[in-house]
Amino acid sequence: MRALVAIAGFALAGFACAGAPTEPSPTPATMTLDAAAWQTISDPQPYPLLNRGSALTFDFPSSGSMHYLFVPSPLASMHGTMVLSFTITTSGSVAFHSLDPQSSTCTIASAVRPFFWANDSGNGAYDRWWSNPRAVTLAAGDGSLSVPLKPENWSSVNGKFGNADSETRYAFEKALLNVTRVGVTFGGGCSFGHGIVISGGTASFALSRFVIQ
Repeated sequence: MRALVAIAGFALAGFACAGAPTEPSPTPATMTLDAAAWQTISDPQPYPLLNRGSALTFDFPSSGSMHYLFVPSPLASMHGTMVLSFTITTSGSVAFHSLDPQSSTCTIASAVRPFFWANDSGNGAYDRWWSNPRAVTLAAGDGSLSVPLKPENWSSVNGKFGNADSETRYAFEKALLNVTRVGVTFGGGCSFGHGIVISGGTASFALSRFVIQ
C-alpha cells in the first residue's frame, strides 16, 4: 500500500507540474459474477446471494434491507469507463422504499448506482465514490449504466464532486490509484446507500455484466 500511495503522489505531482491533465489509458477488467466472491452490507448480513445462469442475483427483502453489493477489485489502479448491466424482475405491485431517515425531505428516487471503495476500504471522506447523477431508478426491466471514471461523474461520502476543488480532485485521483472494492449501492431520499426494502410483492436483482473498459 505504501508503494501505491507513493505512486499516487508522484503521478499527481506530475499532473500539477505539467499544468494540463494527461488522459490515462483505460485499465480493462471484468468483475467476476460468482456469488461466492461478492459481499454485502445488508440485513441480514451476509445476504443470500446466488447465481442463476451466469448472472449474480438476490431477492430484495420485504424486511431487513439491502445497502451495498460489492466485490474485491482485480485492479488497484483503475481508469476508463465503468459499465454494468442488470435486470430487475418483479411480481405484484412492488414499491421500493428508501430507508434514509431524511427521505421525506429529499427527492432522490430509490435507485441503484455503481460505486468504488479505495484506500484499504477506508471510512474517510474520500474513500468511497458514487456515480452521480447517473443511476437507474428501481423498477421492473433491464438497466445499464456507463460511467467514465472522471471526477465530474463521481461524488464522495459527503456529496462533494471529484472536480469541486483541488483537494477533491487530488483525493479522487488518489482513490483511482488505490481501489480495493467495486460494486453497486441501493438507496434514495438523501443518500445513495442507506438501503432499500420492498412492499406489495416480490422483486429480484440480476447483475449480468460489470466491467472497466
